[in-house]
Amino acid sequence: MAQCYTRVILLIYTLPDLPVRCGVSTLPFRCSALDCKTGGYRTIQHNEVRDVFAQLFRDAGHTAETEPLLQTLTGEGFEYKTANKENDARSDIKVNGFWREMRQAFFDVKVVSPFARSYSHLSQEALFRKSEKAKMAEYRERILEVEHGDFNPLVFTTVGGMAPQCQVVVKRLAEKIATKQNLNQSVVAGWLKVRLSFALLRTTLLCVRATRKKKFHNIDSNIDLAVSQARISY
Repeated sequence: MAQCYTRVILLIYTLPDLPVRCGVSTLPFRCSALDCKTGGYRTIQHNEVRDVFAQLFRDAGHTAETEPLLQTLTGEGFEYKTANKENDARSDIKVNGFWREMRQAFFDVKVVSPFARSYSHLSQEALFRKSEKAKMAEYRERILEVEHGDFNPLVFTTVGGMAPQCQVVVKRLAEKIATKQNLNQSVVAGWLKVRLSFALLRTTLLCVRATRKKKFHNIDSNIDLAVSQARISY
Protein backbone atom coordinates (compact mmCIF):
# COMPACT_ATOMS: atom_id res chain seq x y z
CA MET A 1 0.00 0.00 0.00
CA ALA A 2 2.79 2.43 0.91
CA GLN A 3 4.64 1.84 -2.37
CA CYS A 4 1.43 2.42 -4.35
CA TYR A 5 0.72 5.59 -2.38
CA THR A 6 4.17 6.98 -3.16
CA ARG A 7 3.78 6.23 -6.87
CA VAL A 8 0.38 7.94 -6.91
CA ILE A 9 1.88 11.12 -5.49
CA LEU A 10 4.91 11.20 -7.79
CA LEU A 11 3.51 9.80 -11.03
CA ILE A 12 -0.20 10.59 -11.19
CA TYR A 13 -0.15 13.94 -9.43
CA THR A 14 1.73 16.45 -11.59
CA LEU A 15 3.93 18.70 -9.49
CA PRO A 16 3.32 22.35 -10.44
CA ASP A 17 5.93 24.95 -11.44
CA LEU A 18 8.75 22.54 -12.33
CA PRO A 19 11.47 23.83 -14.69
CA VAL A 20 11.32 22.56 -18.25
CA ARG A 21 15.07 21.95 -18.47
CA CYS A 22 17.78 21.16 -15.94
CA GLY A 23 19.81 24.16 -14.77
CA VAL A 24 23.15 22.32 -14.80
CA SER A 25 22.79 20.07 -17.87
CA THR A 26 21.06 19.90 -21.24
CA LEU A 27 18.63 17.21 -20.10
CA PRO A 28 14.91 17.74 -19.48
CA PHE A 29 14.37 18.46 -15.78
CA ARG A 30 12.00 15.51 -15.30
CA CYS A 31 14.75 13.13 -16.49
CA SER A 32 17.66 14.59 -14.55
CA ALA A 33 16.27 15.85 -11.22
CA LEU A 34 16.17 12.41 -9.57
CA ASP A 35 19.60 11.43 -10.89
CA CYS A 36 21.55 14.69 -10.56
CA LYS A 37 24.51 14.69 -8.15
CA THR A 38 24.79 18.49 -8.01
CA GLY A 39 23.92 19.79 -4.56
CA GLY A 40 24.42 16.44 -2.82
CA TYR A 41 20.70 15.61 -2.69
CA ARG A 42 21.19 12.06 -4.00
CA THR A 43 23.65 11.46 -1.16
CA ILE A 44 21.14 12.89 1.33
CA GLN A 45 18.53 10.46 -0.01
CA HIS A 46 20.90 7.50 0.27
CA ASN A 47 21.93 8.44 3.81
CA GLU A 48 18.32 8.94 4.92
CA VAL A 49 17.38 5.40 3.85
CA ARG A 50 20.58 4.01 5.42
CA ASP A 51 19.88 5.73 8.75
CA VAL A 52 16.24 4.60 8.82
CA PHE A 53 17.36 1.00 8.28
CA ALA A 54 20.03 1.27 10.98
CA GLN A 55 17.42 2.45 13.47
CA LEU A 56 15.06 -0.36 12.44
CA PHE A 57 17.78 -2.93 13.11
CA ARG A 58 18.25 -1.40 16.56
CA ASP A 59 14.48 -1.50 17.14
CA ALA A 60 14.69 -5.23 16.39
CA GLY A 61 17.23 -5.63 19.20
CA HIS A 62 20.48 -5.68 17.22
CA THR A 63 23.64 -3.63 17.38
CA ALA A 64 23.90 -1.72 14.09
CA GLU A 65 26.90 0.26 12.84
CA THR A 66 26.78 2.62 9.86
CA GLU A 67 29.69 2.96 7.41
CA PRO A 68 31.75 0.11 8.95
CA LEU A 69 35.29 -0.19 7.58
CA LEU A 70 35.92 -3.57 5.94
CA GLN A 71 39.06 -5.54 6.74
CA THR A 72 42.11 -4.81 4.59
CA LEU A 73 42.76 -7.36 1.85
CA THR A 74 45.87 -9.54 2.04
CA GLY A 75 46.15 -10.69 -1.56
CA GLU A 76 42.71 -12.26 -1.98
CA GLY A 77 41.46 -12.66 -5.55
CA PHE A 78 37.82 -12.23 -6.60
CA GLU A 79 35.77 -13.55 -9.51
CA TYR A 80 34.26 -10.21 -10.51
CA LYS A 81 36.40 -7.37 -11.84
CA THR A 82 33.99 -4.87 -10.26
CA ALA A 83 34.65 -6.24 -6.74
CA ASN A 84 35.57 -3.49 -4.29
CA LYS A 85 39.26 -3.98 -3.47
CA GLU A 86 39.94 -0.59 -1.87
CA ASN A 87 41.75 -0.54 1.48
CA ASP A 88 39.22 1.93 2.88
CA ALA A 89 36.15 0.08 1.53
CA ARG A 90 32.99 0.35 3.63
CA SER A 91 29.52 -1.09 3.52
CA ASP A 92 26.54 1.00 4.61
CA ILE A 93 25.41 -1.04 7.64
CA LYS A 94 26.82 -3.87 9.75
CA VAL A 95 24.47 -5.78 12.07
CA ASN A 96 25.36 -8.48 14.56
CA GLY A 97 23.27 -11.66 14.50
CA PHE A 98 20.57 -10.63 12.02
CA TRP A 99 20.47 -13.88 10.02
CA ARG A 100 22.45 -16.15 12.34
CA GLU A 101 23.66 -15.84 15.91
CA MET A 102 27.25 -14.62 16.33
CA ARG A 103 27.55 -13.81 12.61
CA GLN A 104 27.78 -10.34 11.09
CA ALA A 105 25.37 -9.23 8.38
CA PHE A 106 26.33 -6.43 5.98
CA PHE A 107 23.98 -4.28 3.92
CA ASP A 108 24.48 -1.68 1.22
CA VAL A 109 21.80 0.78 0.09
CA LYS A 110 21.13 1.83 -3.51
CA VAL A 111 18.35 4.21 -4.60
CA VAL A 112 17.88 4.34 -8.37
CA SER A 113 15.72 6.55 -10.55
CA PRO A 114 13.61 4.61 -13.07
CA PHE A 115 13.41 7.85 -15.09
CA ALA A 116 17.18 8.02 -15.71
CA ARG A 117 18.05 7.67 -19.40
CA SER A 118 20.24 4.62 -18.75
CA TYR A 119 17.33 2.82 -17.02
CA SER A 120 14.28 4.12 -18.92
CA HIS A 121 14.20 1.10 -21.28
CA LEU A 122 14.16 -1.40 -18.39
CA SER A 123 11.14 -2.85 -16.64
CA GLN A 124 11.08 -2.51 -12.85
CA GLU A 125 11.99 -6.20 -12.49
CA ALA A 126 14.95 -5.85 -14.86
CA LEU A 127 16.09 -2.66 -13.10
CA PHE A 128 16.04 -4.44 -9.74
CA ARG A 129 17.97 -7.44 -11.13
CA LYS A 130 20.61 -5.15 -12.65
CA SER A 131 21.02 -3.08 -9.48
CA GLU A 132 21.16 -6.06 -7.12
CA LYS A 133 23.63 -7.87 -9.37
CA ALA A 134 25.93 -4.82 -9.41
CA LYS A 135 25.92 -4.56 -5.61
CA MET A 136 26.46 -8.30 -5.18
CA ALA A 137 29.44 -8.23 -7.56
CA GLU A 138 30.91 -5.28 -5.66
CA TYR A 139 30.62 -6.59 -2.10
CA ARG A 140 29.34 -10.14 -1.64
CA GLU A 141 32.47 -12.16 -2.39
CA ARG A 142 34.70 -9.94 -0.26
CA ILE A 143 32.31 -10.05 2.69
CA LEU A 144 31.88 -13.83 2.47
CA GLU A 145 35.58 -14.63 2.15
CA VAL A 146 37.23 -11.89 4.22
CA GLU A 147 34.58 -10.80 6.75
CA HIS A 148 32.96 -14.27 6.93
CA GLY A 149 29.60 -12.54 7.04
CA ASP A 150 26.39 -12.32 5.02
CA PHE A 151 25.58 -9.59 2.50
CA ASN A 152 22.33 -8.19 1.13
CA PRO A 153 21.80 -5.19 -1.15
CA LEU A 154 18.96 -2.87 -0.17
CA VAL A 155 17.75 -1.53 -3.51
CA PHE A 156 14.90 0.97 -3.90
CA THR A 157 13.57 3.17 -6.65
CA THR A 158 13.00 6.86 -6.01
CA VAL A 159 9.24 6.25 -6.39
CA GLY A 160 9.04 3.65 -3.64
CA GLY A 161 9.74 0.33 -5.35
CA MET A 162 11.56 -2.30 -3.30
CA ALA A 163 13.82 -4.99 -4.82
CA PRO A 164 13.37 -8.71 -3.96
CA GLN A 165 16.30 -9.03 -1.51
CA CYS A 166 15.21 -5.86 0.24
CA GLN A 167 11.72 -7.31 0.65
CA VAL A 168 13.23 -10.39 2.32
CA VAL A 169 15.19 -8.19 4.74
CA VAL A 170 12.11 -6.09 5.57
CA LYS A 171 10.05 -9.26 6.18
CA ARG A 172 12.72 -10.55 8.58
CA LEU A 173 12.80 -7.19 10.33
CA ALA A 174 9.03 -7.26 10.73
CA GLU A 175 9.23 -10.73 12.33
CA LYS A 176 11.90 -9.63 14.79
CA ILE A 177 10.27 -6.33 15.77
CA ALA A 178 6.85 -7.99 16.12
CA THR A 179 8.32 -10.63 18.43
CA LYS A 180 10.30 -8.11 20.47
CA GLN A 181 7.38 -5.71 20.93
CA ASN A 182 4.61 -8.35 21.04
CA LEU A 183 2.82 -6.92 18.00
CA ASN A 184 1.04 -8.42 15.01
CA GLN A 185 3.59 -9.09 12.26
CA SER A 186 1.34 -7.80 9.46
CA VAL A 187 0.89 -4.50 11.32
CA VAL A 188 4.65 -4.13 11.78
CA ALA A 189 5.33 -5.03 8.13
CA GLY A 190 2.89 -2.36 6.95
CA TRP A 191 4.40 0.22 9.29
CA LEU A 192 7.94 -0.57 8.05
CA LYS A 193 6.95 -0.11 4.41
CA VAL A 194 5.21 3.18 5.15
CA ARG A 195 8.22 4.48 7.11
CA LEU A 196 10.62 3.58 4.30
CA SER A 197 8.30 4.94 1.60
CA PHE A 198 8.01 8.30 3.31
CA ALA A 199 11.79 8.49 3.79
CA LEU A 200 12.05 8.06 0.02
CA LEU A 201 9.20 10.49 -0.64
CA ARG A 202 10.66 13.28 1.49
CA THR A 203 14.09 13.02 -0.09
CA THR A 204 12.72 12.58 -3.62
CA LEU A 205 10.81 15.85 -3.23
CA LEU A 206 14.05 17.41 -1.99
CA CYS A 207 15.81 16.23 -5.17
CA VAL A 208 13.02 17.78 -7.25
CA ARG A 209 12.49 21.05 -5.39
CA ALA A 210 15.91 21.99 -3.97
CA THR A 211 18.02 24.57 -5.77
CA ARG A 212 21.00 23.61 -7.93
CA LYS A 213 21.91 27.08 -9.19
CA LYS A 214 25.63 27.75 -9.31
CA LYS A 215 25.39 31.55 -9.03
CA PHE A 216 27.01 32.80 -5.83
CA HIS A 217 27.21 36.28 -4.36
CA ASN A 218 30.66 37.28 -3.15
CA ILE A 219 30.26 38.43 0.46
CA ASP A 220 33.24 40.08 2.14
CA SER A 221 34.03 38.12 5.31
CA ASN A 222 36.72 40.49 6.63
CA ILE A 223 35.07 41.20 10.00
CA ASP A 224 37.69 43.67 11.28
CA LEU A 225 37.47 45.78 8.11
CA ALA A 226 33.66 45.73 8.12
CA VAL A 227 33.47 46.77 11.78
CA SER A 228 36.01 49.55 11.21
CA GLN A 229 34.28 50.94 8.13
CA ALA A 230 30.89 50.81 9.79
CA ARG A 231 32.34 52.42 12.95
CA ILE A 232 30.72 49.76 15.12
CA SER A 233 31.78 49.65 18.76
CA TYR A 234 31.04 47.08 21.45
